[in-house]
Amino acid sequence: MRKTKLILLLLAALLLGVCLGFFGNTAIIRARIRHFSRIPGNVPEHIVQKLTARLDLNAAQQEQIRAVVQAHGIRLQEAREQSRATFTGLLADMRAEIATHLTPEQQTKHAQLIAEIDAMHRNNRDLMRAMRKPPAPPDSGPSADK
Repeated sequence: MRKTKLILLLLAALLLGVCLGFFGNTAIIRARIRHFSRIPGNVPEHIVQKLTARLDLNAAQQEQIRAVVQAHGIRLQEAREQSRATFTGLLADMRAEIATHLTPEQQTKHAQLIAEIDAMHRNNRDLMRAMRKPPAPPDSGPSADK
């Protein structure tokens, strides 16, 4: 009887640990995804930091480069969106043309396969964003006091 209680207690503790680990890990990943989804606003500062570290920029140069990067940021974002839209359109056209060569049963399976692939790409993109190192604070680094 004591062994049974001990085994049940250990199993309950193991199950509790697994559940806490799973939900804790999920919460951490979601928090990192939310954090990294805001990174595009930090891109100009990130570029300035990297150039400062590599090129030993002075304060005036840092401000000038920050202004240049911010001025081009909107156009770069528009170009990225246009490129993404073009790619998405071409991919949709290719998938539609492939579907015309399939039987109705194959078309159903093809649609399911496309949905799985799209979900996998979304998940991988979110995971890659979550796994990146966060950008360094603006005032850190060896050349911040120059």
